[in-house]
Amino acid sequence: MKQLRKWLGLVLASVISLSMAGLGNPGHAHAASERELAAYWAPEFYQDVNDTYGYRADYVTNFNYDGDWAGNNNWENIDRFPLKSYIYYSVVETESHYFIGYYDYHARDDGPLSLDKHENDLEGLMVVVRKDGSAYGSFQLMETVAHNQMYQYSNLPLTNGSDNLDGGVLFNGSHAKVFIQSNGQSPIGGHGNHAYDGTGAPGGDGIVYYYGARADVVTDASGSYTKRYSYDLLSFDDFWNRRYDIGDGRTFGSWGKLDGDNYQPDSAAMPWVWDDLDDGPTFAGDFLSDPAHMVDTHLNGLGNFSHVYVRHPYYSHRIQVQKMTSLANRDPFGGSSDIYVKIRANGSGVSDDRLWKKNDAPIGQSFSVAWGTLDATFANQYSSAYNDRYVNVPAGSAISIEINDSDGTSGDDAMGSLTASPQPGQVVTWSDALTSSGEARVTATIWAVN
Repeated sequence: MKQLRKWLGLVLASVISLSMAGLGNPGHAHAASERELAAYWAPEFYQDVNDTYGYRADYVTNFNYDGDWAGNNNWENIDRFPLKSYIYYSVVETESHYFIGYYDYHARDDGPLSLDKHENDLEGLMVVVRKDGSAYGSFQLMETVAHNQMYQYSNLPLTNGSDNLDGGVLFNGSHAKVFIQSNGQSPIGGHGNHAYDGTGAPGGDGIVYYYGARADVVTDASGSYTKRYSYDLLSFDDFWNRRYDIGDGRTFGSWGKLDGDNYQPDSAAMPWVWDDLDDGPTFAGDFLSDPAHMVDTHLNGLGNFSHVYVRHPYYSHRIQVQKMTSLANRDPFGGSSDIYVKIRANGSGVSDDRLWKKNDAPIGQSFSVAWGTLDATFANQYSSAYNDRYVNVPAGSAISIEINDSDGTSGDDAMGSLTASPQPGQVVTWSDALTSSGEARVTATIWAVN
């Protein structure tokens, strides 16, 4: 009996130990993998179709549906191969959120005007999920892309930042319902993504794609969302890992643009170059390169919101500006300089005085940089302090830190710059370094990762 009690005690101790470790405890959530997260939140797509330009041009599929990774034959091959239903996905994670991208590829973007037409098309959306201790987190926001315009949808009482809410989100379980335009939506082109509003298909014909872990081939597109087809997910790495496959007859015709030679050459853009020009201080590529910055710029009310990435494979350079010091009075009336930093990556600006500025900076006094602070023209927006920009430019690109005096009357005055072209794996650090003109000092770091 003593041996039995001892054995039972060991078993009980083992059970308690397992429970404390989170094993055998039904209330303990496992950490979902990227694929599991993408599958759980995978949208249900309401795809409008337009027979005027051929239903097949509206079907989603994989880029290499024709058996090769050449972009300039996809227009011609659309009727020669089965179009299996696929959606690409990406996952970027901060300490507080998941940013899950979904991308619908179409072999043609067609329409009544030559300006509407081009080979290949990629549109998409982002599901923003708060990490709440559960396996899959909780939905907060959906941002969709339609022809270089971003649209925001949420069922939470979020408030405006640089942008505003465009509506709410309908769900089928955990799957947000998304509307995809058909070809022929002149003058804005086809396949833009928006939140689905529950109405019938425009023109009376449209199909539904749902995530079923199976890539169906559409056989009948008639009816108003009466035909349902399963799609499977493909990792966005399929594109990302080929980003340097550039040239005629290759995957890309130029950096971030799919190779295409019908009507408007190389017009289909990747999310690392997407740019909404009127959404405030976000910049080209932020959708994939720096989604935390983009989302926190667009809207407020997302609660504790971290900008520290813990899983992020989709950027080329991290640029951090820590400190700036004015050494010259450049105000046209003899006053102190109103200093701000413009970061340029491969020639394109990725920060300006909307993110950080110090008016009337005394000569010789150092100021710490944090976006949205001091006299930034887009001030008091961000829920946590950060001073990074994550960008996507080709390896070896020039990265410049330019210091300027902001002058509304006579134009901004340059106060010198620091420039480096780090190779992948290199880190460049400037510690209180003098700018090229000697009119400012800067402390900054660049990490080149790709």
